[in-house]
Amino acid sequence: MNRESITHFFADGGNLSLAIEGYQPRDEQIKMAKAIAEAIEEHDTLIVEAGTGTGKTFAYLVPALLSKRKTLISTGTKHLQDQLFEKDIPLLKGLIKHPISTALLKGRSNYLCLYRTKTLRARGRFENKKQVEQFFKIERFAGQDATGDITQLSGITETELWPQVTSTTENCLHNECPDFEECFVFKARKKAMDSDVVVINHHLLCADLALKQDGFGEILPEAEIIIIDEAHQLAETAGLFFSTQLSTKQFHDWIDDLNKAIAVEAADFSGHDTAADALFKALTDLRKALPQYNQRYALSEFEENPIITGLFQEIYDIAKTILSIVDPLKIRAQIFLKLVERLEEIIMTWKILLLSEKTPDSVNAINWLETYTFNITFHSTPLDISEQFRKNSGSLNASWIFTSATLAVKDDFSYFCRPLGLSKKNTLKLDSPFDYPRTSLLYHPDHLPLPSDPKFLPEMIDAVLPVIDIAKGRSFILFTSYRALNEAKELLKKKTAYPLFVQGDMPKMQLIEAFKASGNGILLGTMSFWEGVDVKGDALSCVIIEKFPFSSPGDPIEQAKMDLIREQGYDPFSTYQLPKAIIALKQGVGRLIRDHDDYGVLVIADTRLSKSRYGKRFLDSLPPMTKTLKPERITRFFDYMENKRETSS
Repeated sequence: MNRESITHFFADGGNLSLAIEGYQPRDEQIKMAKAIAEAIEEHDTLIVEAGTGTGKTFAYLVPALLSKRKTLISTGTKHLQDQLFEKDIPLLKGLIKHPISTALLKGRSNYLCLYRTKTLRARGRFENKKQVEQFFKIERFAGQDATGDITQLSGITETELWPQVTSTTENCLHNECPDFEECFVFKARKKAMDSDVVVINHHLLCADLALKQDGFGEILPEAEIIIIDEAHQLAETAGLFFSTQLSTKQFHDWIDDLNKAIAVEAADFSGHDTAADALFKALTDLRKALPQYNQRYALSEFEENPIITGLFQEIYDIAKTILSIVDPLKIRAQIFLKLVERLEEIIMTWKILLLSEKTPDSVNAINWLETYTFNITFHSTPLDISEQFRKNSGSLNASWIFTSATLAVKDDFSYFCRPLGLSKKNTLKLDSPFDYPRTSLLYHPDHLPLPSDPKFLPEMIDAVLPVIDIAKGRSFILFTSYRALNEAKELLKKKTAYPLFVQGDMPKMQLIEAFKASGNGILLGTMSFWEGVDVKGDALSCVIIEKFPFSSPGDPIEQAKMDLIREQGYDPFSTYQLPKAIIALKQGVGRLIRDHDDYGVLVIADTRLSKSRYGKRFLDSLPPMTKTLKPERITRFFDYMENKRETSS
C-alpha cells in the first residue's frame, strides 16, 4: 500500500467513482486516508477530527482494507456497526482485488442462548398467552437462524422474554454448557477470530481492555489495526468499564435463574424460599428508603443514614445465608456450581462497594448510585483512567486510529487526549468540505433572558416560532433536559399547527422516519438526539439549540471530576466543563448540514453566546457559518437558497 494507490482509489475516474453514482473527490478525505495509511505503515497512533461530509468512513476503511492486515473497527452504536458491515465494507470489498473476510460481533445480549431457551421451556412459567405465543416464535427462530442475532427477529412485544432467552457474563456456563458447540455467541467469536476485518462497538472494546472479557479476549491481541470511530464517546464508555458496579436486579435475576435450574435439575428442593422472600423484602425496603427520583447520587449522601446502612448489612447477611443453603446443590449439577460462584461474586462486590472501609485504591474513585423505578445500581468509578487505558491499549501491538467529527476545541485536542492518556503529537484536524458560509445561517436572538430565568423557555419558543414558520416546519429543537422538552411541547401544542414529533413517543429511528415523512414536522429531542441523527435533504432545514449543553454540576461524577481537577491545580471550568459542552454543541450543530445540497438555519438561543466571556470559544469551534442577530435575514436566506435551487434545476 502506498500514497499513490490511495490517491487513485479516491480520484476522479478511480475505484470509488466507478462504484458510486455522482461521486466527487474530496481533498479532505484523501488527506485523511493518506495520513491513516502512513500511520498503519509506521505502526503509529493517529487522532483525526474530520468535519461533517469528509467521508471519514471510507477514508479509514480503504487504507485498512488495502493493507491486508487484521483490522478491528469499533463504533459508537449498533446502528453504525450494521451500516459498516452491511453497506460500506461490502461496497469496498467489491472494488479490492484480494479476498477479505469480515465478521460482525456484538455483545452476548444480542444473541439467543440455546440453553436458557430450553430451560425456560422446561420451567414453562409464562405470564399470559401472548408470552407463550411469542416464546414459540423465538424458539422457532433459534432453530432456523444461522447467527441467532435477535435484532433479526421482529414482532416480539413481550420484551421481558429477552433477558430469559439471552445470557450475561454472569449466568453463561461457557465451555461447560451442554449447548456450547452450537452456541451463537461462540460461533460469532470464532468467525471473528478467523476474519480479516471485525466490526464491534465501544462497549465490547472497553470490556476487553478492562479485562472484563465479554466477547473476544482472543481477538484484540491479534489485531494489527484498531480503528475507533465516533471516538469522542470512548472515554466515557471506558470509564464505565473500568468501574466496579452492581445492581440490585442481579439478586432478582440470580434467584430467577436458581428457580429455573431447580425446576429442571432438583425439583425436590425448596429450602431457599423463605430466605429469598426476606431478600426481596430487604431490597424493596432499600429502594423505598432512597429518594424516589430516578437520578444519580453520591453514596456519601447516605453514609450517616442508619436505615439505609442497616439495609446494606441486612441484604449482605441474607445473601450469605442463601449461599449456605444452596451450596450443597453443587454436587447435583454443574449449573448449581456456576450459580454458587456467581452469588459469591455478587456478595463480594456488595461488600466492597457498600460495607468496606476506603482504601488507597479507592481515593481515585467516586462511589455513587443510580436509582430506577424498582432497582438501584451501585458504582465505584475511577476519576482518572488515563494510566489504565494507556497501559492496557499499549500492550496491544497495533496501529491505533481515533476519529470523529468532534474531538478538538478549536484546534486543541487536549480534552480528548488527556482522559485516555494519549499523546497529541500525531493529530490531524480536517474541516468540513461543505460550503457553510453560503449554505447556512447562524441566527442568535440576543434579547432573550438567561437560561436560568423562569421566563426563558416561553420567550425562547416565542422567538423561534417565526423562524419555524419561515422554514415551513422542518425543524429540530434540541434540549438539555426532559423538563425543558416537556414544557416546550405543551407550549408548541398551543402555538403551532405543525406536527410535533417528541422523543419518547416512539422508538428513536421510527420517530426520525415519521418526522422525515411528514415534510413539515418539528422534532423535539434531548441529548441522545444531538448526535447520530442523519436527516439529509428538505425534511430538515432548521436546527434550534435551546442552551449550551453544560453537564449538571449536581451530578456526583461531574462534581468529583471537577474536585479532582481543582486539586491538581487546574480550573475545572476552562479545562473540563467548557470543552465538554463545546464538543456536545458541535455534535448538535452537526445535525443541520448533512450533504452538499443541504442548506439551513441554526438558532442558538442561549444569550451567553454573545454576552459571556466564553461565548467566543463556542463560536470559534463551530463551522464558518454566516451570522446574524436580525430575524429578517432568515427570510432573505431561504428565499435566496430556494431560488438558487430552482434556477439550477
